[in-house]
Amino acid sequence: MYTYYSDQKKETPVSSVYRDPFSIRYGYARSSETQEADDSGQDFLAFEVKDRSLVFAVCDGVSLSFCGDLAARFLSEKLIQWLGELPADEYRDEAGVKEKLASYLTELTVEGTETIRKHRLPNFMPPILREVLEEKRTKGSETMFICGRIDMADEMTSQAGMFLASSGDIRLRVWNSSGEVTSDGKIQPETKKRWSTKDGLIGGDIHTVTGQAFGEVRRIAVYSDGFSAIDGLKQLPSTDQLQILVKKSLQSPLSDDLSFLDIAW
Repeated sequence: MYTYYSDQKKETPVSSVYRDPFSIRYGYARSSETQEADDSGQDFLAFEVKDRSLVFAVCDGVSLSFCGDLAARFLSEKLIQWLGELPADEYRDEAGVKEKLASYLTELTVEGTETIRKHRLPNFMPPILREVLEEKRTKGSETMFICGRIDMADEMTSQAGMFLASSGDIRLRVWNSSGEVTSDGKIQPETKKRWSTKDGLIGGDIHTVTGQAFGEVRRIAVYSDGFSAIDGLKQLPSTDQLQILVKKSLQSPLSDDLSFLDIAW
């Protein structure tokens, strides 16, 4: 098994790993302002490969909520666990799995609320800032997310079963044997959607999609809005070039935390 969970206090340069049959590239970086302050990043990226199956979650904490980094880490870890325990053939019933996931996201508010309640703020925090954060604590911590599971059909072909779910503005790009089919758009970024430790899903239902909606999928890429520099690129560049674009993104006055995951098979 191969596992990656991002460290919210540390950068991960764009890296590559191969675990049969998946070729994976991934990276994580805090915004330049967050790095200077040595604070935790609001994003969280996690994926696991086991027995020709891959599960992943990318979360983007909402900075205006209470410590959005907490919700991002909490939800990513829970989604990875939930997806990993999902029977391989169950997500072919997209409507059924969507309903189960929505229920699970509601159930998580109990544990999520308790996690936020127990979180201790630093002792050296200015009183005014502490007062603001304590007010935010009552409203919960929020995060946007996209998650998914990919299972290879067999060892002889590149066909795979896939389930994706999303709430928020994290980007999804999809390629099949004919090229990119993202514009066919079954999951679109929506800035008003998110998940809250207090209220569960906010802004409407989760979006879900299976691989059948895109044909024979061969590759997907997901990344937070902090890496919007690659939105307009028709092809994803080399690993070295991606790292250059990460550095350029962090040099922008509007620099934001970024997570990037590229999976091909």
